[in-house]
Amino acid sequence: MTGTGDWYVPLAADTSARVIAFPHAGAGCAQFAGLARLLAPEYALWSANLPGRQARLSEPPLTDLTLLVDSLTSHLVPHTDRPYVLFGYCGGALLAFLVARALHAGGARQPLALVVASYPAPDIAPRPHGVATLPGSRLWDSLVEAGGMAPELAADERMRRIAEPAVRADFAVLADYRHQPAPPLPMAVYACHGLADPVPRGAMLGWRRQSEFPARVRGLPGGHWLLDSAAVPLSQVLREAFGDTGSAVPEGPA
Repeated sequence: MTGTGDWYVPLAADTSARVIAFPHAGAGCAQFAGLARLLAPEYALWSANLPGRQARLSEPPLTDLTLLVDSLTSHLVPHTDRPYVLFGYCGGALLAFLVARALHAGGARQPLALVVASYPAPDIAPRPHGVATLPGSRLWDSLVEAGGMAPELAADERMRRIAEPAVRADFAVLADYRHQPAPPLPMAVYACHGLADPVPRGAMLGWRRQSEFPARVRGLPGGHWLLDSAAVPLSQVLREAFGDTGSAVPEGPA
């Protein structure tokens, strides 16, 4: 374990059921504020609060994937005292998946489901080699070109200066990942993708290899940034993961 700040923070009043959310590379808790409002009051969204950003800006970001997952897992266990769902957004999907594996291996209370958005299945996801060490503005140009950063954020010089250490650290973590085969998770997996996302839909279908149950693939309006283009249907998928079938989103074609 490492770090001095809170590793998870609630973005809405706590309830009897929680969504535990993991942000995309370089991002912090604030990106989930709108989604938290859509889920309240039935479900409380808690966001992973990683070092090197927002309230933990004074702490150095972690570049060791094993240490990061161990810390996220150990600090999550006290918050698994009620039904919960894990949600990983873009690069955060990999962290959510690895935390789900670690919770299962450690015998902790399991999530009802793992919901991932805008990230290929972990056994085939391309690793962003070299991105973390790109010089200056080339880093941001590369992220925009690859669809890994919203253009309006990359154009904000102040944001770049503040976020750059965390962005570099997170892309170093993603590049360091090596998939280790393991038995499928004993939980449902929901894989959400934008219908206009350049990430191939087949790469999302690969998530079905990570679950004992048939994966639910959900095609949502918009492109890669589903929190911007499809927050409402994304919130409906999260509700569905709790068994709230009144807001079920149709399966994508096989």
